[in-house]
Amino acid sequence: MKRLSKAMLAVLILITTSCVQQKEKELEGDRQRVYGPRIIPIDYDSLYQLKEPPDYQPLAMYGNFLFGVANQQIPMVYDTKYQLHNDIQKYTDIIYKESQNMSLALDIYTGKSDKSPNPLILIIHGGYWKAGDKGAFYTQRAMEFVELGYTVASINYRLSPEYKFPVNIEDLRDGIIFLTEHAKEFNIDPSQIMTYGISAGGHLAAFIALSANSDREYVKGLNPSAFKGAISMYGIHDMSLTIQREHPFNELYIGTSYELDSTNYIDASTTQHVDVDDPPILLIHGTLDGSVSVKNSDNLAKVLASKKVPYVYDRIEGWPHVMDFFSPIGERSLWQIHKFLEDHMPSEEMKNKK
Repeated sequence: MKRLSKAMLAVLILITTSCVQQKEKELEGDRQRVYGPRIIPIDYDSLYQLKEPPDYQPLAMYGNFLFGVANQQIPMVYDTKYQLHNDIQKYTDIIYKESQNMSLALDIYTGKSDKSPNPLILIIHGGYWKAGDKGAFYTQRAMEFVELGYTVASINYRLSPEYKFPVNIEDLRDGIIFLTEHAKEFNIDPSQIMTYGISAGGHLAAFIALSANSDREYVKGLNPSAFKGAISMYGIHDMSLTIQREHPFNELYIGTSYELDSTNYIDASTTQHVDVDDPPILLIHGTLDGSVSVKNSDNLAKVLASKKVPYVYDRIEGWPHVMDFFSPIGERSLWQIHKFLEDHMPSEEMKNKK
């Protein structure tokens, strides 16, 4: 049943990203009925002025979510085909590393009229470490951050099963070092970095920020003080969990089963890289998540608390994976992200609005 629910989730993601542009229509007299998810705009100014995050209603079961999306009772607020605004400059496919006949690239987004050095938000894509891409899927999120006064980079890294842990950590390290060395060219303040990711990207975002001050070889060369925080959306943080170590994609990422060798399962767990000097972490996770168990964020939150590392944990009752693509969790998540940035790495634009 676990594998079936994960397969259903994969189908949902494909459906929701394709249905936005390809909606099935049926004529009913003079009316036209549209099936599948619809996209609604976000009023960002009003959202960020709220004193508390938008409220929501828990769903009783995963089927309620599917039904709500199909019948447009749960609209989308994230457009995977988003068109970049004219006032934003995008530098595409900048090569930051050549490795084993492979070129690794990143995209950079900045305001066209803004030539000042801005704090950097690094977007790290998801895909259970074996899929995904830095590209257009993240355009809307990049735009949201740039319009708050940040420079944004979205990065590719080597994928499993061909490449195992910690190769992708080394790639992220090298990408961050590249961005630091080219800070003036791309309007980056290299002393202020925040990482952001969803799912496997959430794992990598928290992992790189928390491990940067460790003695591990795969983070050698990073400046730990530059990391002002990390934002992890339903990330994979505890590989020792039975539900995680038995997941086939985890074994592809690590390269062996937990029973044969647990060493890298432990080292790849974000929970193992927390100490008192770490930057703050924002965790957002739904209790109906059938792809990445909410226990991942539960366990990381417990470790952060025990080590007295500042964190915010918005544990969303009754919502599944990719919940932030949909209203009202999308608005709620953005409110939490905005507040977290305001508290821990505010841009000049955010400071001036206070």
